[in-house]
Amino acid sequence: MARIAAIDFGLKRIGLAVSDAKRKIALPVNVVEGGKKALHNIRESLPLKEIDLILIGLPIEMNGKKGAMAAVVEEFAKMLHDALGIPIQLVDERLSSKGADTQLKEISLNRKSRSEKIDMVAAMLLLQTYLDSIA
Repeated sequence: MARIAAIDFGLKRIGLAVSDAKRKIALPVNVVEGGKKALHNIRESLPLKEIDLILIGLPIEMNGKKGAMAAVVEEFAKMLHDALGIPIQLVDERLSSKGADTQLKEISLNRKSRSEKIDMVAAMLLLQTYLDSIA
């Protein structure tokens, strides 16, 4: 069974996570630089030959409407699909960053360490939620 990857997209930083081969556990991978190097950095960090689906967090506001970044994320998802040929699924990412921050606070990381890891943990939480929903 192929793995599933998850991306917490940001203009400056992109969090990456990948499932185990049995699609039971989400594992953190890396935080990479966004912007012009985003595609290259994702290619370098993910085991693309093992992945058959990429989830990307879609910023949905608490009222259910797409957030300001939604159009940017949708454009990025299209570009990523065109470049990699791997199916992309956009998933609601409400509260994923808040949940990631809460988890990182629980392991007593300072603010700088939390900010360096929050995108990766958000991607991992996004993926674990998806994996739990298909189990």
